[in-house]
Amino acid sequence: MPSALVQILAIVLFIGGLILVHELGHFLVAKALGVKVLRFSIGFGPRAFGFKRGETEYWLAVLPLGGYVRMAGDGSEDPAKIPPEDRGRGYLDQAPWKRLAISVAGPAMNLVFPLLVFLALAVAENGSLVPGPYVGTVLPGTAAAAAGLRSGDRILSIASPRAAPRPVRWWADLREVVADHPEIPLVVRVQRDGVELPPITVTPAAEVDRNPLETSRRGVLGVSAGYTPALVAPAHPGAAGPLAPFDLVVAAGGRPVKHLGDLEKALAATPCQPVDLEVLRDSAVPLPGATLSTPRAEKLAAVPTCDAGGKPTFLPADPLLSTFVAAVEPGSPAAQVGLRRGDAIAAVNGKAVRSYRDINARSAEFLPRPAEGGRDPEPPSVRLDLADGRTVTLLPTIERYKDELTREDRRRYVLGFQPDRHHRGTDALLVEQVPLARSPREMVADAWEKLAYVVRITFTGIVKLVTGQLSFKAVGGPIMLFSMAAEAAEEGLSSFLVQMAAISVNLALMNLVPIPVLDGGNIVQALLEAITRRPISARARMVAQGVGVALLVTLMLLVFKNDILRLMG
Repeated sequence: MPSALVQILAIVLFIGGLILVHELGHFLVAKALGVKVLRFSIGFGPRAFGFKRGETEYWLAVLPLGGYVRMAGDGSEDPAKIPPEDRGRGYLDQAPWKRLAISVAGPAMNLVFPLLVFLALAVAENGSLVPGPYVGTVLPGTAAAAAGLRSGDRILSIASPRAAPRPVRWWADLREVVADHPEIPLVVRVQRDGVELPPITVTPAAEVDRNPLETSRRGVLGVSAGYTPALVAPAHPGAAGPLAPFDLVVAAGGRPVKHLGDLEKALAATPCQPVDLEVLRDSAVPLPGATLSTPRAEKLAAVPTCDAGGKPTFLPADPLLSTFVAAVEPGSPAAQVGLRRGDAIAAVNGKAVRSYRDINARSAEFLPRPAEGGRDPEPPSVRLDLADGRTVTLLPTIERYKDELTREDRRRYVLGFQPDRHHRGTDALLVEQVPLARSPREMVADAWEKLAYVVRITFTGIVKLVTGQLSFKAVGGPIMLFSMAAEAAEEGLSSFLVQMAAISVNLALMNLVPIPVLDGGNIVQALLEAITRRPISARARMVAQGVGVALLVTLMLLVFKNDILRLMG
């Protein structure tokens, strides 16, 4: 099927499905409470397709940007023309609690739908292969390294204070417990080379997660379920003979190498002996206006593995394990002080660093984002101590860029050097994969947790928009929604459903905002009548609806403006 047709179908299913879910809630509850439903419409405007069954018309309208359920007695009919048998069946004729139930039903269905989506995805995931409970990489300087965890260790169980040990069946079990206990000692049972070790106590570090909507703390050990690529660099220039910085080892001593774990085993078989290596080396390909690189296979004979003092002549160069500089931007502060490819950073402003995780943390301390507006502030200098004994001082420059979401101007400090960018997401790097097998109770709990997370994030976003803490330029309209639907469809059914679930929650909470003509406005009116025990006058209701329509039209114009600005870049 052509891509364009798939995207069109995806957009129709995405928008139409969410509207159907919402309006179906109102429709079903209204029918159940005896209210006469005149029309059930997906979309606004004239009818494109429809039929009548019983007393209700079912429409597909020409403008698929919403939908509605039109009920009898909504105030738009002449009371004298209402048939005697339909009197008392109108929406406004109902008791406040019934109108409250009808109004709540739409948003409620928009919350039930994502819960069912997350549950269905959890069921579908059962039996799929997931990372097993084996440690692949231990990041230097982290809690895991301090506790003595090693690559290849199998995690049997983990226990938090005053809680029973939780068996670790797959990697997610470990991650969930650790994330919930920052800076709290955990007891870990570990099996190494088939032998269970005495229990290990490890205290996860607290890591701050920031996004435009919230800031949270989570625990991290500094381990991953996979090895890093066998990317290496000489400990210092010329130490490893013909080996060059960022060579990717694919064979050592005649043995194939898939990742760093394989390389370590091959080197351990003949410690400190020269070894024949096969590597992939990036080779620059100059093009008009750009430079690309392509990997070239090289065979390196008798590469020394130890120097005269018994220290390794080459080291892992992956940014998770090292601080080797892979690229220096021409004309940048890093280039001006002579930083070059293959240099290793030992400290930033006097604080030791062991990986790019450390470098990023130190940079965040010394280089906060420059304030927006006014004159550019004097940037703070950054001193780098290099592994070869050199010390350089960089004066960062300020780079201007466009925020991808809001298209607003932003500024950030730039030093001008980068780590390696090799792809690391292949299953070949995992120590082990095991089939996922969760109980029905676990799957329901997982679906509920995901729904609660999306609700919390969406509610926080709405509050920050209302209070001005989040730019309204971050809000998108129908064009952005169409784009999201098309992109999600290209990524697969799972991504498509997750995106639908997220927008469904958004639709539910936005409809609960107490604006007349939205469900939230109807809910407030019903509550007021229930409290005062008096109906709201027809004039007050008309004025409120006029204000609500004006607000919605203004909102639609603003989000269309945002969409158009994004399209224009």
